[in-house]
Amino acid sequence: MAIGAPGEDIYDVEDAGAVWVLRGSADGLTAADAASWDQNSGFVLGVAEKGDHWGGQVRLSDPDRNGRLGLLAAAPGEDAGNGVIWAFRANTSGVTIREGWTFDGGSLGGPAAGAAFGSAIDE
Repeated sequence: MAIGAPGEDIYDVEDAGAVWVLRGSADGLTAADAASWDQNSGFVLGVAEKGDHWGGQVRLSDPDRNGRLGLLAAAPGEDAGNGVIWAFRANTSGVTIREGWTFDGGSLGGPAAGAAFGSAIDE
């Protein structure tokens, strides 16, 4: 399960945002091996800035069809409201931030300035 906290303050940085991933087991969700990241976490591109709202939208997905659910984490406030999405792969241990990339509206040929890209992620 992916949980976004776009209003999370990172130290003194207001509304920078954070993301948690909980693992499942035969008995349901568990906090064992849960992971938490923000934009100041190693391997996450960028830095936590006021109003980024990282985790404003989160989704587990398998875009490379390897049978493992990776993570999409959006920050619609990133880059002065342009918005950016981070994509992280998963390995046998779960989501890893060591294998990720970012994209925004402009990188997909769409509008970028003030687009709040990532405000919604549909499946």
